[in-house]
Amino acid sequence: MENVLHLLEYQQYRCALTGRELTPQTAALDHIVPIRFGGEHIIENAQVLHKDVNRAKGSLTSEEFISMCGEVVRWSDASITRKDSQ
Repeated sequence: MENVLHLLEYQQYRCALTGRELTPQTAALDHIVPIRFGGEHIIENAQVLHKDVNRAKGSLTSEEFISMCGEVVRWSDASITRKDSQ
C-alpha cells in the first residue's frame, strides 16, 4: 500500500495516461507491461490510471491504447469533415 501511495505522489495524483485528477474512488492500478506479455505483479510495472481509462485500456499496452485513441480521434475528425462538406 505504501508503494502505491508513493506512486500516486510521483504521478501528482493524476492519471498516467490522461492527466485526469485521481481520487480514491477513481484510481485504478494498471500493469505497464500487461501480464499477457509477461509483465510482473511488481510496483515497477505499475501505473495508476483513472478507472474509466483503465477499463477502456483493458489488456492493451499503453502504446497500443494511445495508438487506438489516435485512430478514434482521426476517424472522428474525418467524419466531422465529411458531414460538414455535405
